Amino acid sequence: MFGYSWGTLLIILVIVLLLFGPKRLPELGESIGKAIKSFKKAHDEGPEVLPPKEGTPGATASPAPPQAATCPQCHKDLSGEFAFCPHCGHRLKA
Repeated sequence: MFGYSWGTLLIILVIVLLLFGPKRLPELGESIGKAIKSFKKAHDEGPEVLPPKEGTPGATASPAPPQAATCPQCHKDLSGEFAFCPHCGHRLKA
């Protein structure tokens, strides 16, 4: 299971039991489960689009589409604003 033998998993579980105690383990499991659930929910929903603030100039205008850029070193397309190229690590912005 997960690249570990049963003996290794048993030792890890005993260490966790000693560190947190039997009373704290259910709380720990519940909080880890809630965190995983919220991460999955946020990942499935995608980025949240915030409404424009009232009173700001250009609040009714739609934002310009992001321009496709390429890295000057590896010549791969970049979708978004990066300080460094995610492909080769070349610095894009000063």
